[in-house]
This record gives sequence, structure tokens and C-alpha cells, in this order.
Amino acid sequence: MAQTHNTQQNTVQITRREVLKTAIVAGLVAAIAHFGLDKLLSYVGYQQQKEGLKQYTATQTPYTSTSELEQETITITYRKPQVTKTVTETETVKETVTKTVTKTETVKETVTKTAAETRTETSTTPSSTTTMVQYPRTLEEILFGNSDLEFVPLRILDAKIDGDNAYLLVENPYTKVEVEIEIPVKYVSRSHIEIGNINITDILSAVRKYNSNNKSNYSVYFILGRSNINNAIELNGKWKLPAPNIYYNIIVSDKDWKEVYDIVEALKKGKALALMPTLNDCPYSDCVWGGSNQLKNKYNYDSIIIVYQNGQQVNEAKNFIKLASYILGKPDDKNPTNYGILHVDTVATVEYKGKYENGAPIFAVKNYKGTIILFVPGNGNPYASD
Repeated sequence: MAQTHNTQQNTVQITRREVLKTAIVAGLVAAIAHFGLDKLLSYVGYQQQKEGLKQYTATQTPYTSTSELEQETITITYRKPQVTKTVTETETVKETVTKTVTKTETVKETVTKTAAETRTETSTTPSSTTTMVQYPRTLEEILFGNSDLEFVPLRILDAKIDGDNAYLLVENPYTKVEVEIEIPVKYVSRSHIEIGNINITDILSAVRKYNSNNKSNYSVYFILGRSNINNAIELNGKWKLPAPNIYYNIIVSDKDWKEVYDIVEALKKGKALALMPTLNDCPYSDCVWGGSNQLKNKYNYDSIIIVYQNGQQVNEAKNFIKLASYILGKPDDKNPTNYGILHVDTVATVEYKGKYENGAPIFAVKNYKGTIILFVPGNGNPYASD
């Protein structure tokens, strides 16, 4: 920062005489300084010898002046030079910088059983982001999530009976979540005067033994429709189904869940028919005698001839017939569907080919979806029927 100071003026007054006196003294001093004092005195002596010992008489005549300028005053004014003073000021600024670091932690959890609750996981790490983990609150959210599925095929992992209730541990192959559901036994059982009582635990146990003995890979599925399952109640980690209001099926299949979904959907929406084959051979190749509830009334005939597209489809149908007979405890029965407990269904579209010599209609399989075993319980509402 620059500052400028004003010029100061000082005035000194001296007379003309004082000026002359000062000049003379200054001249002598200058001569002495230039010639030296000794030389100057020698010169004076020399002048005295040259002139001889002349005597000079000096008469001082007083000078009188009537002039107003007898004593002239000379005013000498001098100025102090103007000085500009520059001052530099330095300011020291101290800045405080605050740096905020946000740390995000990702928590990956694997959930095998899901309960209808909301939990909050709070990290204690400074400057970290709190992660909220919210579990589904209803059975519909657990099983269906954000999908548009109308039903879900749940693979039954275990089943047990306790009093009047059955408890099924099922796996949702769509979301990979395991859920334990509770349902009254009467909705997963069926009695027959000749067979006795068959329930879900009997079916699951028999399928496992059959797989072990025959090196097969059959699974039991609980087909659960989406309607009304949001009314299921969770208690002690188990979901109690509102059995009278739900729509479901129990089926046995060797297909994966996606193929099972297609088969059930085709039955539900009428895209295919359910043909019920038997082990009774017919006179044509790749065919068996069978029946169909959906074709019976239309053609007014109890028995039909089912002509498959190839031998593999025929063998698959026959293997399901053998499995159904094994579950019922009737291993040599050629038509286990007659007991009304387990229906062996080939799901396919068909083409009418005419009548056999005894009047039985002949149907050729066109679009083959697969063969399943459909359990028909004594109570409940089926999601899809044959």
C-alpha cells in the first residue's frame, strides 16, 4: 500500500553583508585547500619584498546611504524534496478445508428362509452409508417378487404331518428361496376303499424310493396360484395358507420348473388336452389305449386310442404309469388312474384320425408338452384340472 507525504517549506533570512562575509571566508578556505597554507604565506611575503616596504595608509570613509535598500534582506527559500513512501502490507489468509469422505459398504446376504419382517443393518464405520435390508412382508412378495407369474411351481423338499396339519418345506426355483408352509392335512390327502389313505408324505416318500431303485429323477411340485395367497399368515417362521381360498395342484414330473410351468399353463388355458394312457397296447405302433375326460363327452366313448409321435413319448407315458402304480401300492396295475387318486396325464394337442373297428375314436398327438402325475386330493380348489 503506497502513502504520499506533503512537501514542507522552511524560510531563512540573511543580510547582504553576511552574504559577502560568507563568500570571502569560503574563498579563503578554498584557496588554502587548493594551494596549501605554506604556499599562500610565501606568496604574500614575496609580494611584500617586491613592493618594498611601502607604507599604505588606508582611510576608511564611512558609507552613508539614505537608500531604503541599505540593508537588503535576501530571502532564500528551499523546499524539501517530495518523498513518496510506498508501504506494502501483506495479509496472511489461513483457509480451513474440510474434506468429507463417504464410504459405501455393500452387504451381500444369502437368505434361505424368509420371514415377514423388516430389519435394519447399521454400520458403525465412521462416514459410512447405512444399508437398509428390507425383507418381503407377504407370502406373495416372497414367492412371486416383481414377476407377472400367475402361479409358481414349488418343489417339495420335505413333508411331515403333525396332528391335523401338514408342513411342507418348498423351494421356489424362480427366486431360489425356501419357505415352510402349513396346510390342513385334508387338503393334501385322499382316501380310497381299496387303496386306503394317501397323503403328501406318502407320495414324496414313494417318489424318493422309486428314484433310488430306478435311478430316475422325478420331483414332487406344489403348484400354487397367485390368487388370495396374500392372506397367508406367518407364525413362527411358517406360512399358514388360507386353504379354502387358494388354488393349487400337486404333481409329479421329471421336468424342470419351466417345463412344468408350460404344462400346467397349457392345461389351465385350454391350450392342450389331458390324455390318460394305460399299459394296454393297441393294434398300431407307438400307441396305447387310454381315456380323456375332456374328449369323453364330445365323442361319447369311454376308451380312446392315443397315437404318440414316437416311441420315446410312449415309453415316457408308460414309466409314469408304473410310478403311479408304485405310489399306490399296486405295482402291477395297468391303469392306476382308475382309482381317482393319481391321474397319469399326457398333455398335448391332438388330431382326430377316425374310429377303430370297435368304434373307439383315434387321436394322434401333435404338440406334445409332456406326461405328469396329477394328485387329486379329497378337498380344495384345483388350479388346473384334467
